[in-house]
Amino acid sequence: MFEEGQNYEFRLLEAGDEIMFWGIVESYEHPLIKLQETAAMTTQVLQDGASIAFVADPNSPAHPGRIINVTSPHFISAVKKQR
Repeated sequence: MFEEGQNYEFRLLEAGDEIMFWGIVESYEHPLIKLQETAAMTTQVLQDGASIAFVADPNSPAHPGRIINVTSPHFISAVKKQR
């Protein structure tokens, strides 16, 4: 059902609110999906002084990948992102 190495948009219920995020599937063994770790990000002011960009933060550890149970009532959907 889920392809390893592919990017998906996930929707879950967390603390009563619907959240949406993207993640790359590291492994899938029904009913669990393990997402890849993501680099910590920080903001950087661009040279024009009016814009910011998100860049990797080398001083912070990566965020561990989530583990999602697709049979949980908190799981709403996952849509494969087309490249």
